[in-house]
Amino acid sequence: MKMPPQLPPPRKKIAKDAAQAVKRVDSLTMQAVTAETLSDLLGLPGMRVTRFAIEEENKEQYLHLFCEHERDVAICPRCMKATTESHELEDRCVRHLDIWGMKTLVHFPQRRFDCDVCGKPFTENLAWIDPKRRHTSGFELHIYEQVKHKTPRKHVAFHEGLHEATVLDIFKRQAKRVARQPDGCKVCILGVDEISLRKGHQQYALVLSDLGRRRVVAVLPNRLKKTFEQWLDGLTEEERRAIQVVSMDMWEAYRQVVRKKLRHARIVADRFHVMKQLNHQIGLMRRNMQRKAKKEGHEALYQALKGSRWVLLKNRHELTPEQETQLGTMLAGSDELRTIYLLKEEFRTICDKITDQVRAQRFLWAWTGKALATGCRYLIRFVKTLRNWWHEFLNYFDDRVTQGFVEGINRAIRGIINRAFGYRNFDNFRLQVLVECGGG
Repeated sequence: MKMPPQLPPPRKKIAKDAAQAVKRVDSLTMQAVTAETLSDLLGLPGMRVTRFAIEEENKEQYLHLFCEHERDVAICPRCMKATTESHELEDRCVRHLDIWGMKTLVHFPQRRFDCDVCGKPFTENLAWIDPKRRHTSGFELHIYEQVKHKTPRKHVAFHEGLHEATVLDIFKRQAKRVARQPDGCKVCILGVDEISLRKGHQQYALVLSDLGRRRVVAVLPNRLKKTFEQWLDGLTEEERRAIQVVSMDMWEAYRQVVRKKLRHARIVADRFHVMKQLNHQIGLMRRNMQRKAKKEGHEALYQALKGSRWVLLKNRHELTPEQETQLGTMLAGSDELRTIYLLKEEFRTICDKITDQVRAQRFLWAWTGKALATGCRYLIRFVKTLRNWWHEFLNYFDDRVTQGFVEGINRAIRGIINRAFGYRNFDNFRLQVLVECGGG
């Protein structure tokens, strides 16, 4: 007899509120309260709480915790030898995570020692605070996480009782630390695209993405060839070899850099940017036809063409009944427009349905022949662009790599820029993007 499959044991539920928690008291591991309990809950290794005081100022409470060191020994950072020879003490106070809704201040003696081996004094390094900082590592991480999760720095500063410059300084330090940490994973599919930092000012940042893991790996201050080359030169030979596919829009400078620095990699011209070029030419043709219809007095065709940009460019199956009617009026009024629209839909179908390069090349050659046969100067321009990127576009049909993720990231980056009302410091902008979109 076949035994039924064994079901996994049910997961233990975590109490979500006090009413549920009271039912699970018996399953908890109890610990007795001792003199060291507060020190353990505080979470500052090597420190012991001896006293506390509560202070109220401007209707806000502050918790002062006075601590002392548990051990009278320290490790010399130069020779890594232990020493107990105290040199001097200095009273310090640093900000810690809030406790019971009160802003918490930790008081402790900062110790300096004389090393018996080196013969030189040194300041003791503590695990819970970085040297020369006024906040514990836990508190700085708390500030960093708030800014990382899209809370404006001004709001964080107001809520935590800090200056906005202090919040920025904490965020930058933590973000740089995260950015420097290697994750051991190499980029196999590189996405290359730019984003406008200021509309109408020709200021672009180059965004490089790992399309395999769907994350941003670098943000460069401009889209110049030299800048892109310098970034690739900064990679190790192993990291460059790992990049097998580079997806890009049809910007010649990117292609030249990849051909020079990554000769082994396949370049994929992004399918949506290719389609965008075709749609752009169709849009130019529509506006020209609209002006011509108005000039020649074809009122019905003029009214149908007016404001019809998206009717022509949207996929046929996505049109509403009203748009279908408008499209029918336009196509009935112009044989040239009907021919070009059908060619546009045929090109989109080739991109959607064909999944290998050999068949795609055959269909595209036939399509370009029909496009050239129309004699339409707008289609001729597109065919010229397509042939210039012929091999790179054909690679799409084998790899099926697109920049859909990159376009989504661009919208997220645009949100970062709008949330900050623009950035005057590029380094601050780069760190914010890497933190929010780079898995930091």
